[in-house]
Amino acid sequence: MATCDDCRLPIERSLSTEKKRVLCDPCSSLHDLDSSIRMRPVERGDLELLLAWRSNPEIYRHFRVQDEPLNWDEHVEWYESRSDNRYDFLIRYEKRRIGVVSIDADDEVGIYLGDFSAHGHGVATAALEWICNRFADRTPLTAEIHENNEPSKNLFKRCGFEKSATDGDWVQYIYES
Repeated sequence: MATCDDCRLPIERSLSTEKKRVLCDPCSSLHDLDSSIRMRPVERGDLELLLAWRSNPEIYRHFRVQDEPLNWDEHVEWYESRSDNRYDFLIRYEKRRIGVVSIDADDEVGIYLGDFSAHGHGVATAALEWICNRFADRTPLTAEIHENNEPSKNLFKRCGFEKSATDGDWVQYIYES
């Protein structure tokens, strides 16, 4: 079975671009949509940057399970203990690392842009649509978003998620392909 050159996940049927790269359908579609956006798995070498992002109160205030900056050991433990059925992808925009989009073992999707200069360029929309397409076989996908996070709620609605429930300050969304 082939592996996509971008997301590095197995693919049954590959599409080759003019540069002889092997791409899955969602990565190929992303290339067609915007050639400056790429997804690749988070690697150990990304952890320092991700720690900086995840320790920024403007980012972690929207996380359900984090209410303070992380320390290095906690961060490495999170990385090393991830489930085999969890996928975290680094979002690259114009060759810069700018955020993360992920899906966990319970098919919950999450996204954040750590580089605020990437806001307003359609990158989050493209990344969320990409992960929904790449993991369409795992639908329904879900998301939990803080009720005060209007930009994120709008993003998920724009990408086809529908509000399904509330749990205190958290709004639950569902996506069915």
